[in-house]
Amino acid sequence: MSYSSQTKDELCRFEPDSVCCLLAELSGIVSAAGSVLLRGGGEKRLLIETENRSVARRAVRLLGDVFDVQPEITTLTRARLGGRSAYRIEIGPGEAPFVLEGCGIAVAQRRGVPKEVTARKCCRMAFLRGVFLASGSVTDPHKEYHLEFVLGDEAFAAAVQKLIARFDLSAGTGKRRQSTLVYLKGQSAITDMLSIIGAQSARFEMEDAFIRKELRNNANRATNCDSANVQRAVAAASRQTLAIERLIAARGEQSLPPALLETAKLRLANPDLSLEELGQLCDPPVGKSGVNHRLRKLEAMAEGL
Repeated sequence: MSYSSQTKDELCRFEPDSVCCLLAELSGIVSAAGSVLLRGGGEKRLLIETENRSVARRAVRLLGDVFDVQPEITTLTRARLGGRSAYRIEIGPGEAPFVLEGCGIAVAQRRGVPKEVTARKCCRMAFLRGVFLASGSVTDPHKEYHLEFVLGDEAFAAAVQKLIARFDLSAGTGKRRQSTLVYLKGQSAITDMLSIIGAQSARFEMEDAFIRKELRNNANRATNCDSANVQRAVAAASRQTLAIERLIAARGEQSLPPALLETAKLRLANPDLSLEELGQLCDPPVGKSGVNHRLRKLEAMAEGL
């Protein structure tokens, strides 16, 4: 099961504290995934479609708990889904107007977030939970950080974007074929959104994945840094050895002052030691900067030949 499906399964088990939040969540589902079918004589039927079985069950339960409505459920086979099933929930003409009015949704008007069902902060959170269940997805945090709502209506997408902004989160918008996207990127913003809609387990899993990824990246950076330092040290030792050999071959050991001769012999005998380790072999011991100064002087003398 994908991370996104796991998140929705968790949300479908979420138990709001009040009936108003049940209504707000249902309003979010209907707003994002509902459509009104108009027939002769002004008859209205409300259709809700989803590709997620848990979400379909959640919508049916909310309809029963909030409005005491028992809708018809049809399983569909979608070619665009590779033959996978989708679920259609249908509310008849006798109950559809009542459900729409209760959810704060007026047909044939500019779509937005119903103010009457999102007056409280907890209800705004519940509404976003419903919108996510109906139209949202979130990528596996081990791969990237991306959460999006795929909405069919630009006006409703703009309203959802403004609602998200009320929680101090900045959401972007975009287009994908005939749909409008409202999306969040970045681990911090997405974990905040998961917490807002009630997916705490999904949030903890994302934070754990982020910590593990950071630890792995830090370890890789440290390894790369150590490797680079080793390579630089090897290159420097090789350069110093060649310079000393050239200098001694041209002038002889007797041409070197005692301190430089001592360091030169130690470097030739120990090409793999660090400057600090070479300094410990000197008599008396010399610090790292002192050894570095001597070797630089030897290289300068070799360059002057």
